[in-house]
Amino acid sequence: MSNKEVKSALKSAREAIKNKEFKEALKHCKGVLKLEKNNYNAWVFIGVAAAELEQPEQSQIAYKKATELEPEQLLAWQGLANLYEKSNKMDFKADLQRVFQKLLTLYESSDKSKWYEVGRKLVEIYHKEKNHLEVGRVWHRLVRLKVEEGVEVQELRQLWVRLTQLLKDSVEEQDNETQQLLIIAFENAMSLMNKIPSEDHQKLSNEYIQCLSRLPHEQMKMRESCKTMQSLYPTLMFPLEILSLHFIHTGVYSEEALQCFTRLVEMDSSSGP
Repeated sequence: MSNKEVKSALKSAREAIKNKEFKEALKHCKGVLKLEKNNYNAWVFIGVAAAELEQPEQSQIAYKKATELEPEQLLAWQGLANLYEKSNKMDFKADLQRVFQKLLTLYESSDKSKWYEVGRKLVEIYHKEKNHLEVGRVWHRLVRLKVEEGVEVQELRQLWVRLTQLLKDSVEEQDNETQQLLIIAFENAMSLMNKIPSEDHQKLSNEYIQCLSRLPHEQMKMRESCKTMQSLYPTLMFPLEILSLHFIHTGVYSEEALQCFTRLVEMDSSSGP
């Protein structure tokens, strides 16, 4: 088979796949591989055809071979991701994270919309695995790319809020880097609120302070945040309750603590210490 014949066979394989003649496509590709065993397109087409013929293992082998031959080409990685996502096989699911990571690298300079799509899917995997640090890292990369594109303020705020939702319930399980990524997300989300005070800002402030209160090394920031919230929402008992618990737990009975207890009792006597 000459080079011209190889090109013709690959064209025939492509047409066969287009016409859903997958067995015929395999025949053309095998003919190509007899002459060029490392033909990237032939291996990719085998991956496509085998998947359609419900031969997932054969499809996986073909796609992986293609990624080894041309690791910086997209087609085989996209094929693997599609194969894995449609399958319930545990070993396929286990390898999906690696494939998504590679796709992020390839998409970052070529297709931002695809990067966002794959990035969100990868975050879902990390979240299920309780890999909190990678959740934070990938989401911060996603936001950075959005900012570079000139994202609207509302969407940017929603992205930061989404990260707080992903990480806030696991704050005590996280390492310091992850906790800092969460704190940055809260602070950026609140700074981007278009109306302060507001119900949304109040809710986010509550969640932020609750997270800080669970981090012993962030108590100073928690106290400052409570004071800020008090000034914005003077009728709310929540920041005073958090501060009071902090003073009790730390054994601090300063003038500031006394004022906090007094103010809380004035607002609701049943909440006094």
